[in-house]
Amino acid sequence: MNQNEQLAKYTPFEKMLMSMARTMWPMFLMLGFVIVLLAFLIVWNLSQTQVNFFFSAAKAVREGSDPAYIAAHRAIQVTSAWIPGFKFLGMGLLFSAITFNLANILGALREAGARVQKMLGAEIKAWKKTFVALMFPHFMMIGLIVLIIAFVVSLNLAGSASTYFNNPIKDVLDAAPSNSALVRQLAAIQQTKAWLEPFKFVGVTFLLTGISFALATIRKVVQFQTNRLVEIGEGK
Repeated sequence: MNQNEQLAKYTPFEKMLMSMARTMWPMFLMLGFVIVLLAFLIVWNLSQTQVNFFFSAAKAVREGSDPAYIAAHRAIQVTSAWIPGFKFLGMGLLFSAITFNLANILGALREAGARVQKMLGAEIKAWKKTFVALMFPHFMMIGLIVLIIAFVVSLNLAGSASTYFNNPIKDVLDAAPSNSALVRQLAAIQQTKAWLEPFKFVGVTFLLTGISFALATIRKVVQFQTNRLVEIGEGK
């Protein structure tokens, strides 16, 4: 047997993956679509209500002690804290649905190749998996987990922002002395924002790398099956 060939048998992990890919891709696709659309509608509503109301007043009024402007400012800051993580989670689910569909294509190619070889009376062989083929499901899972963690962190960040921005800007937030609880809370919020943004792109990078690995695997499988048919035709 050639070093690039193996008998076409599924491992337990492959069977589990194929079952997940067939049953879960529609759910991931729909959930991701709904999340991204819902995020847009939330931000659109915020822009037409709270943002429009808050910035329609003079700076002195916005930064004063009027409860309505404090609430509007807090809503803007809280939504800005959690909505990006929510959108990235939606995109992560969409990318995962793509990966599941690529896994379905690989499974269909493998089963079709096995049927053709059996029909021709030849020994059923399949392309021997490389690192790229073995790792693309793991890259997808890691990427999605990273985005789930980022969303959970963004919810915690939104909670901190809600507490901090529930104060007048001029009289309390801007007047807070150095090393006070408010200043430390603001520092924690800004520190989290600083690392959370690139962290989300780490998750997206894993997902896109997994998709690239899956596409490269499909190309290799198609190439192998073409060569296998030539071998069968030549009586090898």
